[in-house]
Amino acid sequence: MTQLIAELPASGRAVPWYRSLRTRLVLWICLGCVAVLVGATLVVQARSAQLLTAQSEREIRTLAEQTALGLHATLESVQVGATTLGEAVRGVGREPRTLDALLRATVAGDDDIEGAMLILEPGALDDGDAGYSWYVRREGKGFYTQPMRSRGYDYHDQPWWKRTIGEGRAWWSEPYRNAATGDQMFVTYNRPIRRNPEDLASAPVGMVSLDVPVSRLRTLIGQQSIDSPVLRIVLSPEHLYVVHPSPELELKVRLDDRARQLDGHVLQPLLDAVRERRSADVTYLDPTTHIRRIGMVQPVPDSAWTVAVSVSEQYAQEQLRRTTRAVIAGGLLAVLVLVLVLWLIARPITRPLLALTSSAGHFAAGEFDWPLPHTTRRDEVGLLARAYDRARSSIKSQLAEIERMARSRQKLESELSIARDIQLAMLPPAPTLHADGHCLQAHALLEPAKAVGGDFYTFFVRDERVLWFVIGDVSDKGVPAALFMARAMTVLEIATGLGGTPDRALRAAAARLVEGNDTCMFATVLCGAIDSGTGEMVLASAGHEAPVLLRAGGRRQYVEVPTGPPLGVDIADSYPLWRGRLQPGDALVAYTDGISEALDGGQNAFGTERLLSALPAGADAKGLCEALVAAAHGFADGAAQSDDITVLALSFDPSTGGNA
Repeated sequence: MTQLIAELPASGRAVPWYRSLRTRLVLWICLGCVAVLVGATLVVQARSAQLLTAQSEREIRTLAEQTALGLHATLESVQVGATTLGEAVRGVGREPRTLDALLRATVAGDDDIEGAMLILEPGALDDGDAGYSWYVRREGKGFYTQPMRSRGYDYHDQPWWKRTIGEGRAWWSEPYRNAATGDQMFVTYNRPIRRNPEDLASAPVGMVSLDVPVSRLRTLIGQQSIDSPVLRIVLSPEHLYVVHPSPELELKVRLDDRARQLDGHVLQPLLDAVRERRSADVTYLDPTTHIRRIGMVQPVPDSAWTVAVSVSEQYAQEQLRRTTRAVIAGGLLAVLVLVLVLWLIARPITRPLLALTSSAGHFAAGEFDWPLPHTTRRDEVGLLARAYDRARSSIKSQLAEIERMARSRQKLESELSIARDIQLAMLPPAPTLHADGHCLQAHALLEPAKAVGGDFYTFFVRDERVLWFVIGDVSDKGVPAALFMARAMTVLEIATGLGGTPDRALRAAAARLVEGNDTCMFATVLCGAIDSGTGEMVLASAGHEAPVLLRAGGRRQYVEVPTGPPLGVDIADSYPLWRGRLQPGDALVAYTDGISEALDGGQNAFGTERLLSALPAGADAKGLCEALVAAAHGFADGAAQSDDITVLALSFDPSTGGNA
């Protein structure tokens, strides 16, 4: 958070463009549009693919039918020409010159016919006919003629004559070439002639043949190459590729062979359709071009010829790809336009946010009086600006309050410091008494847990040889404890000044402290008196910790002082006295629970055993106090002081204790 606040522009500088809301707004909208565009394109493409495939199949079927009809017209024209020639010989007479003219007229009258042959056996139509057998072929601007019977050649030996006369029906030959065709590939329509045309059961007496060059069929189909997307193919009655764009297949290979060559016999359905004289289509992979193609066969009506059309799938789908490219290009253009429009629209929207960001940067720099714009707007920006304004006013008020509290705290700390000094000044200096050749040394340390505390100690000297001492611990800490501590010290000082014994002093002090103690505070107190000449001492306890008696030989023990209730709670009938005597070298150590209950970081208490171990043998009063406080601090190891710490020590003949 601190780093983000540090990044707030205080000079009105805009954020980098790649982090701005405008960029993100435009980016996400554009990504959404592109996703919608791609999804819509895929859906349209899938649907269009189905429609285009169906349309392509219809177009292929239509193309095949049109091609078949075109070829049918040509073949029918030739067939009509053959019929006309066969019928014409009956009316023009039997003169060879007339028949020659008829042949030439037949060839000249139809561009599809390249050559014509007429054979009439002697006596074929009428008894006494001499017979006629000639062949005429177009050659340049003239005609090439050839008799069909000559030395070494007799048409009676030719298979086409035998088939025509033997079967007695018209038929188309397979492509061929010979000397009579001028080395051109021809297909020939052969039609028998009967004396009585109505008697189809009678034997033929002649025949008519009309030649059509294969090149003419190729021209009718149209020039094409093997790479053409649309291929038109013409199959002969024996399924030979009469017209095919591949030189390796045309006039060399039959559909039967081709169907066997291709893997999986993918063309077998087409071959079956050709044999059954019906249309069919199939999709296959062309092994020559490695292009998937759609092939369709369509029989030519009233003939044994067949037309096949092959279209590459790529060509069929090219329209779809063009449409897809157009849609994508148009969509991308629309997205670019949308980006520009959004960029222009987003600018006035994000500009107020930049102004508010700039103001926030000045606020972060502590310039709370910097002008805050757009607070009167009624849109989201206005709400944000007014929220900024309220936050600014709140921060200013809180800062003023914090400043006031800081001054109050500073004043309180100053007062507490003075109170601490006053409280510490109330503690008397530790005296050293000499009597009857002995020395009684006293020392005490007090460390409040707060500025002021509730622990206290005091010393009173009576008759110049008796030292009264008091150590106490108020039940609370802080200022209330300090005030109760001051009252307790005053009361105890008065009580001990009355003379008597420590138990009487504690009882008198208890009676005074109970009065008006509405706060129910109390204090544990250990009060004692020791004769500095004899070492005799008497102790009385009001609920205080048991002191430690440290003998000159180093033995340590807790003094089991009978105890009464703490001062301020109740007035006890008596506080039992404990009497004892310090020998030279002995010491008495009293303390508050700030020592025994000092806590370390793991909330473990210092305890009584560690307390005993911390007292060095042979040390004087000051040394004992300092050693015990140092041991408690060392045990706490930096943990916060939980209570006031007070240690009071009395050493009897400390300078000679070790030698007494």
